[in-house]
Amino acid sequence: MAKILIIDDDETIHLICKAYLSKSGYTVETAFDGPEGLELAASCQPDLVLLDINMPRMSGFDVAKKLKENEATKHIPIVMMTSLKQDSNIQRGYGLGIEDYITKPTNMAHLKLRIDKFLEKKK
Repeated sequence: MAKILIIDDDETIHLICKAYLSKSGYTVETAFDGPEGLELAASCQPDLVLLDINMPRMSGFDVAKKLKENEATKHIPIVMMTSLKQDSNIQRGYGLGIEDYITKPTNMAHLKLRIDKFLEKKK
């Protein structure tokens, strides 16, 4: 069973994504800020990270950069899931090595299909 780590400061996002993805057969871990997410990513080794950009203590851009620089986590696919729709943010995310950039509000069925696609590639 694949493991997804959600790093987002919005509790509603955690509840919705966790309920939908758990029902779809995924194990879901959650973190509410960047430092907590980095620690959890290193310890639980998720198969994919869903990452918000605007968070307290550390932005999602900084989290993505640190995940990709760390030998223990650089292989983990990152999907940024954010309300920021500006081209500059999208380009910055891809420049950091993320696999996908999805804007909120997110269609959960569409999100699951994207996650399935990346996890299938990983096999």
